[in-house]
Amino acid sequence: MAFNPPSDDKIRDAFPELTSLNHIAAGGFKVVYRSSVAAGPEVFKLVCLPQLGGTDEEKAAYRKEALGRIRREVGILSKCQRPELVKLGTIAPRLVLIDGVEYVGYSEELVPGESLKKVIGARGPKPDEAEARRLMLALLRAIEELWADHRIVHRDIKPDNVMKTNDPARSFVLLDLGIAYGLQDTALTHDHGMGPFTPRYMAPEIARSDFRQNIDFRTDLYTTGLTVFEFSAQLHPLARTQDDLVTTISRAIRQPPRPLKQDRPDFSDAFCALVDQTLKKKPMLRPSNLTSVIAIVEGGK
Repeated sequence: MAFNPPSDDKIRDAFPELTSLNHIAAGGFKVVYRSSVAAGPEVFKLVCLPQLGGTDEEKAAYRKEALGRIRREVGILSKCQRPELVKLGTIAPRLVLIDGVEYVGYSEELVPGESLKKVIGARGPKPDEAEARRLMLALLRAIEELWADHRIVHRDIKPDNVMKTNDPARSFVLLDLGIAYGLQDTALTHDHGMGPFTPRYMAPEIARSDFRQNIDFRTDLYTTGLTVFEFSAQLHPLARTQDDLVTTISRAIRQPPRPLKQDRPDFSDAFCALVDQTLKKKPMLRPSNLTSVIAIVEGGK
């Protein structure tokens, strides 16, 4: 469900730290801008607290959930140190009222580069195995910090949430922890059923009504495998553009993905086998030792 964001002038009135705003993307109840502040360029996120129908109790529950997700994302990012994860910016989350509607705005660092989605969509030269490994390693290191240090599952690793940079120290950076899930956290109001997800990048276990008891870092391994496969082959291993929502979800749950070797015969058997293993439908069949997987990708074995 989309919303119409307020004008740039009204946003700057509510957040006078902003000296410029340039729209980047929007989705759901969130809009993202490239902005300028005293410290330099940053990404500014404006989240609309849902104006939904229902009883006062239901409205209060939705509002509480929206605020909870924002606090969770900001709280996670404030604790993470890996260069493969986006950092917070200078504007701390602030609740404002614009034209009678509640919004929360905050900023993150501006990661220079292009989203992996744009890189794939440009249909340029396919990456070699070394670059595909760098992508996989960056995502694995981000997962390692989220899981080992904070017991967090990102849940939304996909090309649109990965930036490709020209910085050798952080070639790929993972963004957007808006639907991240902490195993030690109290359930959010509407985090039942399938919960929020991106259909083309949904791990099969997310479709379970009891997904809260069935996810761990291996859920992020699955979406990492999807992202690495699509970057490498310029083709999603399961989803097709013409698919409707039901077909997309059905493929994620039931259809075995195509092997990476089929599309990248120039890649090593070992690397293709590793990517294929991350895409197993059952989490127990995916790699169970994150440290070992990182060592394998680092070593190029």
